[in-house]
Amino acid sequence: MSNDSLTAEAALQKILDITPLMQEYEDLDLVQAMGRILFEDVKAGMDSPPFRNSAMDGFAFRHCDLSGGRALRLNGKSLAGHPSTGLRQDGDCIRITTGAMVPEWADTVVMQENTNLLGDQLHVTQVPAKGDNIREAGTNMRHGELLVPAGDRLGASQLAVLGSAGLTRVRVLRKLRVVIFSTGDELVDPGSSLKAGQIYDSNRLLLTGLLMSPSIEVLDLGICADDKQSLSKVMQEAMDADIAISSGGVSVGDADFVKEVLDQNGKLSMWKILMKPGRPLSAGVLNSGTRFFGLPGNPVSGIVTFKLFVIPAIRKMLGMEQIPLLTMQARCNDALSKDPGRQEYQRGILSQSEEGEWTVSTTGLQDSHVLTSMSEANCFINLPLASAGVAAGETVQVIPFSSFNHQF
Repeated sequence: MSNDSLTAEAALQKILDITPLMQEYEDLDLVQAMGRILFEDVKAGMDSPPFRNSAMDGFAFRHCDLSGGRALRLNGKSLAGHPSTGLRQDGDCIRITTGAMVPEWADTVVMQENTNLLGDQLHVTQVPAKGDNIREAGTNMRHGELLVPAGDRLGASQLAVLGSAGLTRVRVLRKLRVVIFSTGDELVDPGSSLKAGQIYDSNRLLLTGLLMSPSIEVLDLGICADDKQSLSKVMQEAMDADIAISSGGVSVGDADFVKEVLDQNGKLSMWKILMKPGRPLSAGVLNSGTRFFGLPGNPVSGIVTFKLFVIPAIRKMLGMEQIPLLTMQARCNDALSKDPGRQEYQRGILSQSEEGEWTVSTTGLQDSHVLTSMSEANCFINLPLASAGVAAGETVQVIPFSSFNHQF
């Protein structure tokens, strides 16, 4: 074990320690705010519903008027949006619809199915308890109650809650500006002709997809050549962003310059992690304050490091709560090989039997260049540092990919 290597947990903590909370915001109409991150707590400015209303179609009356099995006299109606305005006499009832205002004198609503109406005489065939079928004012929200906390991602339900409180606009964090680029003389864009020794760059497509969110604006700076001048130039272009993410060039090969150039343009925090895939990782701060992540060039390593380290950093910048990854236990159908000393995230296929047992199978070859395995997998099999492998039939911990859905 290298003296300067970190566990995945320690690496994440170091990253979060240097990640600030973004403080800039904008005001948007509710529909425009879909998927954005709320900047500040929103509290109710009113009770909702603002009045007592009926939970169903039926008849509103005073419960004590049913004493002795007497019939009630129908005298008016209250419809949703059209409250009853008539005067009440003892023994009166009114027809009422769902959501309609219950008059002050009434204390109970009987559902229509439990009544017989003969002319203006209402006979209650099944007497409800006093207070039944009435929604009290404020049962949805109370004045001053917290409706949506800062840091929440605004989905359809949150927008509906805000709208029900009478709001039309909301304050959200501005979009996070993220620049991405790949490094490597061997890389060309898809659609180009491959020359000897060249491969297509899939990592920028990968990062663009992983970053797709209404709260994020992505700028693709393309492919950077393996030389210090080109890398210094792209670092300068990245200075205006909140986060810069590169792929490749973070190891210690002759043409790996990210660490050296980052030291010249900012401050490096760490770059060796006791994990597989994804051991080489650069993380630091550019002189402009831009947070920088240098992900491994192998695409599977890039996915793993992005999910484990970049997602939490983005969530912190957006003021979102850090959510522990969902983990579960499953019986492993295959023997898995592993050397102790590094935490491994192997790709797996999680399934459930008809009896309800969760099992997981390997996708096969676990080399970090095998990107096709990621499209087959639906989970990571999480093997701890001390593990020396797994025998078929043993129980393992898995992290379903659904843990990473809707992260920001």
